[in-house]
Amino acid sequence: MHSLTDMGKRTNRLTVLISIHYRLVIGIILLLGATSWQRSTYQRPTNLTVYAFLNTECPISQQYTRRLAELYQTFSPEGVRFVAVFPLRTDTPKAIEQFRVDYKLPFAGQPDKGARLARQFRAHVTPEVVVMQSDGKVRYQGAIDDWYVDLGKRRTEAVHTYLRDALNALLTNQPVPEARTEAVGCLIE
Repeated sequence: MHSLTDMGKRTNRLTVLISIHYRLVIGIILLLGATSWQRSTYQRPTNLTVYAFLNTECPISQQYTRRLAELYQTFSPEGVRFVAVFPLRTDTPKAIEQFRVDYKLPFAGQPDKGARLARQFRAHVTPEVVVMQSDGKVRYQGAIDDWYVDLGKRRTEAVHTYLRDALNALLTNQPVPEARTEAVGCLIE
């Protein structure tokens, strides 16, 4: 039989363990902060933004939304921001939102009135991507990958994953393998 003092010691140890566990959970919640606790996934902040120039009527833009969604799912938890930019006049806020719904684009889209941002980055086609640091330095610009080799001509699978490679390099403080490539797509006019 156990004595009352043995049971008292066990109860005290259990109380101490519960108290420590409780403090750890509260500490983690406070560390993450109230806003990140409410989000479904915690995002580490980085200084990288991917601007994806798209066009609601461009078949190549439409076909690349799945690849962009996959890249978003991979890199947004690392804190990389994704923004869809629509530089054509026909891409109204309503058309952009419908495009996002129809093609399951998981990140925000915005019109680029007068194609100002496209001109600033010298983006010529959709889809074309620009990876920019918060200091304004462009670290990569061009094609998402080489799935499309020319208008109407695509491979069964991409050989080079330019955007993925650039983001992986930047997130590990490595040089970007190819900082500039030529995108294939619909002209920005």
